[in-house]
Amino acid sequence: MVMGSSLVFCTRELPKAEQFDAWRSFVAPAGNVDLLGSTKAGFAAEHTVWGLGSLTLAAAMLPGRSHPRRVRNLTRNPLDHWCLELRNSQRQPASNGRPDSEDRREGRLHLRSLAAPFEMITEDSRVLSLFIPRDLFGGGAGALDTVAGKIDDAGIGGLLADHLLSLERRMPQIDIAELGRVADATRALLAACLAPTSDRVAEAQKVINATMLERIRQVILSNLQSPDFGPDQLCRIVAVSRSQLYRLFEPLGGVNHYIRRQRLLHAHAILSDPRNTLPVNRVGETFGFLDPSGFSRAFKKAFGYRPTEARDAGLAGFPRSPSPPLSGHGRHSPAGSPLGDALRALGA
Repeated sequence: MVMGSSLVFCTRELPKAEQFDAWRSFVAPAGNVDLLGSTKAGFAAEHTVWGLGSLTLAAAMLPGRSHPRRVRNLTRNPLDHWCLELRNSQRQPASNGRPDSEDRREGRLHLRSLAAPFEMITEDSRVLSLFIPRDLFGGGAGALDTVAGKIDDAGIGGLLADHLLSLERRMPQIDIAELGRVADATRALLAACLAPTSDRVAEAQKVINATMLERIRQVILSNLQSPDFGPDQLCRIVAVSRSQLYRLFEPLGGVNHYIRRQRLLHAHAILSDPRNTLPVNRVGETFGFLDPSGFSRAFKKAFGYRPTEARDAGLAGFPRSPSPPLSGHGRHSPAGSPLGDALRALGA
C-alpha cells in the first residue's frame, strides 16, 4: 500500500524576524496577508498540504490571538478557485459526559471565491481549507457563487465541516490508489450540499449518510457513561429524526443495539486491562449497567463468557478477544454462520 504524500511547511526553525514573511510567501497564491503588529516576536506556523486529485486540502496551525492578521484576495488572482474554510477547526469533548452535551465542533465554515474581492481580520489559530477549482462542477459552477460567505454550522454546514475534519484525520492513511475515489466522493458531497439538484443529492447520498453516521458514532462514544443516554437524546443532539436515525443504524443491528454493544466493548477493554483494578460491578455501572446480574448476562450473551472471566484472562496476561459467541444455529445460512457473526461484530 502506497500512502498519499503531503507537503509540510513550518517556520519554527527560521529566525523570528523572518517567520511571518516566509509564511506569507507560502500562502500568497490563496491571498495576501498582512500582520497587524510587529514581526519581531516571530510567527510560528505550520501548514500541511495534501493533493486530492483536482482538490487540495490544507491544515494550518497558527499563533492565533496574539497575532491578528488582515486577509485579502489578490487583485488579480490567477487561481480561479473556491476556498472552503473551517476556521478554528477543532473538536471539544462533551462536558461531564452529559447526554445533552454534544461533541461540539468549534469553527466557522466559510466559502469564498479566490477571484472575487474579499477582506477579513482574523486571529484564528486553526484553519482547514479545501481548494476547489471552478470547473469542477461544469455548467453548475455559478451556483456556488450564490452561497458564498458564512455557511450555517447546522444541517449542510455540519456535514461539510465533519467531512473536512474526517479528511484531515484520514489523509495520512489513505492509499494513493484510493485518492481518486475519495476526491469523487468529496466532489459529490460538495455538489449536493452547495449546489443541490435531485441527481446530485442522489449521487452523494452514500457519502452524506456515512458522514452523518460517523458524527453520530462520535456522539455515542462520548456519552457511553451516561446511563440514560439513548435514541431520544441522540436525535436531539445531532438534529435528526428518529426514522432517519433508525435507517442509518439498520445495517448495524439498530441504534439501541449499537449503543449497548459499544458499552459492552468498552467494559470488555477495561476488564481485560491488567492495570485496571476497578471492581467488575463498578465497571458495569460505569457504562450504565446498574444491576450486576444484568451486566453479567448481557456480557455473556455478547461475548460467550462472564465479565469475571474476562478480568481473570487479562490478569493472567492472555486477554480474550471480544468476539461474539459461536452459534450452532443456522449453520447453512451465511448470515447465521460464525463468519457472518464475526463480520457483523466488526460493524457493530
